[in-house]
Amino acid sequence: MNSITDELLALGIAVKRGEVIEQQSLPVIREIIQTELRKALAQQRTDQREDMALEFTNEIKPLTRASDNRLAALIVRALRDSNIARRLAYANLARAFGSDFANKAYEDAKDKAGKELANRKDSDV
Repeated sequence: MNSITDELLALGIAVKRGEVIEQQSLPVIREIIQTELRKALAQQRTDQREDMALEFTNEIKPLTRASDNRLAALIVRALRDSNIARRLAYANLARAFGSDFANKAYEDAKDKAGKELANRKDSDV
C-alpha cells in the first residue's frame, strides 16, 4: 500500500510540477512565437515592397528610355532645322545686301543671343 501511495503521490507531484512549468513557460513560448511571427511578417512586407519597386522600375525603364530617345530626336531635329534656317537667312541677306552685311548681321545676332542667354541665367538664379 505504501508503494502505491508513494507512486500516486509522486505522480500527483509530477502532474502539479508539469502544470506549474506549463503555466510559467506558456507565456514565454507564446511571446517567442509572436516575436518570430512578427519578424517573418515584417520580412515578407519588406520583400513585397522590394518586389513591387523592382517591378515598377522595370516597367518605367522602357518608358523612360523611349521618352529620352524621343526627346533626343526632337532636339537633334530642332538643331538641324535652326541650322538650316540660319543658312537660308544668311544666304538671303548675302544675295540682297552682300556678304559683308550678312556677316555683320550674323555676328550682331550671335552677340545679342549670347547676351540674352546670359541675362536669363542671372535672372533665373
